[in-house]
Amino acid sequence: MASVKQKKFSITSEQSSFLKDCKEWGYADQSSIVRQALDLLIRDEKKKRRKKQMAQKARELLADYETDREMTPFIALDGEDFL
Repeated sequence: MASVKQKKFSITSEQSSFLKDCKEWGYADQSSIVRQALDLLIRDEKKKRRKKQMAQKARELLADYETDREMTPFIALDGEDFL
């Protein structure tokens, strides 16, 4: 495992209760729940960022895509989800 650092933060009562019951949820300790939750959040946010960047690039290239004869054959791929 990578090196770990301690952090202090505030959580709701419901979140605190969930962490206290960590063993019932199959976790070794409270920190492992927080680490897994953050890993999932990081992965999700990175995916959102990539999609946003791709959408921005698509908007920037739209004029070329619509008029450039070398690009128009790719219209057949419109609507395909590449992520």
